[in-house]
Amino acid sequence: MIAQRYYYPWRRKDHKFLHPKIGIISVKGSGPESEEIYSCTDIIPEGWKEEIQRQSKKDGVTINVILIDAKRSFDSYVAILNPYGGAYPERDIKGNETLNKIFDYVNKAGLFVNVADIPGYWAYNLLLKRRLDATTPIYGVDKTPNGKISITRIRPFELTPFMEKLGLRVLNTENSPLTNWKVEFEDRFKRIAEDVDEIKVDRATVVERNVKPIIKPKVDGQTGLTPLFLAGYGNGEFLISQIFFDNKSRPQNNKMKGILTKILIQLIKGKSKTDK
Repeated sequence: MIAQRYYYPWRRKDHKFLHPKIGIISVKGSGPESEEIYSCTDIIPEGWKEEIQRQSKKDGVTINVILIDAKRSFDSYVAILNPYGGAYPERDIKGNETLNKIFDYVNKAGLFVNVADIPGYWAYNLLLKRRLDATTPIYGVDKTPNGKISITRIRPFELTPFMEKLGLRVLNTENSPLTNWKVEFEDRFKRIAEDVDEIKVDRATVVERNVKPIIKPKVDGQTGLTPLFLAGYGNGEFLISQIFFDNKSRPQNNKMKGILTKILIQLIKGKSKTDK
């Protein structure tokens, strides 16, 4: 059986003059003061654009970086980056229009980058201009010592729509022996990684069959965990960083911004060679 191939405009041989494009999802008015849309990151869309442009120029690679509305078609972009960490702009909360669009794009050989936290834990409602829980709650019922009924509501990471669709399990490593993480990169990415030394890790994903670690996993019991990885989906991949970017509480993680950018550019260069 011949695998189905998808050719977006930037890949076609008759469009050699076109350079690959990266689309960075941007919501109007989502500057640093708009805390409602950001989750576990303080880097605005323009900050990622500048970093990608700086690094691609340094690497001698021509990449067009464009801030885009979530309603725009993703098909002509080699990669789409969500700069909002654990939140993403959703046009239709009930129908998950944007979420489904993201997964359709990746299935057709796209690369979707999520820069921090649990992808899609929050859905930012563009009409209400506020973020809403996207994760289905689980309710527990118990009795208090005085005999009253107590109802507890939790939202497991695994029930986040992104995680469910990718079949991933995520652990909270905050304030645990795994929080302080000495970084070692897998061989494929060693040559582009700077000496990061130690970072703070608050979330880490269990290494399953469709997870390719970028940061070497740590073992918790018999489970391998990594905070930075590729997750395959259909003909494409998700590049997922669960590392928090917060200059006040996580200054030691700042170097990971440049490293994540280098990894993205390396992946794009690899895709370009594959599609020639």
